[in-house]
Parts: sequence; C-alpha cells; structure tokens
Amino acid sequence: MSPALRFWGSAAAASIGFPALVPLLIAVADPVEDHRFVWLLTVFTAGVMLSLFGLAALISGRRSVGLRDVIEAKGVVNALRRVEQDRSESPPYTSNAAVWCIVTGTLLFVVYLALWTVLG
Repeated sequence: MSPALRFWGSAAAASIGFPALVPLLIAVADPVEDHRFVWLLTVFTAGVMLSLFGLAALISGRRSVGLRDVIEAKGVVNALRRVEQDRSESPPYTSNAAVWCIVTGTLLFVVYLALWTVLG
C-alpha cells in the first residue's frame, strides 16, 4: 500500500469511524431528544481539537517519530534516519502526524456539517 493511500485512508476511516461510534458513547444521556445535540457537539469538538492539536504540532517544527517507528528501526537515531530517507521517497505529508491530525480534524468538521444539515 502506498504511503499516500495509507495516509488518506486512515484519515478518512478515523473521521467516519469516530462519528459512527459516538452514538454508542452518548447512549447514557437522559433525554432522548438531546442525543443528537450531544452527538453534534462531540463530533464538532473532536474535529476542532484534533485540527488545533495538529496545527500546534506543525508549528513546533519538529518532525514526529512514533513509538512504532522507533521499535521497527531498533532505536531513535535509526528511526530519524529512516524518516529522512522516507521523506525523499514519498510525499512529505504522508509521514507527518501533525498533518494527519489537521486533515482528519478537517474531515471530522466536514462530517459535522453533514450531520448538522441532516439532523438540523
């Protein structure tokens, strides 16, 4: 699977999967008529917070390396080298967690707008 396809697929899956799971989480709300408002608020807040979190990480300017990257490379130095090597071979956004957070948060906001249009 290409890095770009994995990036966009995981962002889309997260932004569709999270709103699909929210109704299960808010089933404990007392009034039934409030469920849709809680659902909308949760999806909106998650999208905005994820976008802001990604933007803050992007502003920091540091290249993110995940725990999985370090374990697979058998060390932090090797993981950083691999990230630099991957940067030259694939699109630069595909290995940046900050960009993924921004894209996924934006997609969550789009899902919120669609839900808001449908649910009113």
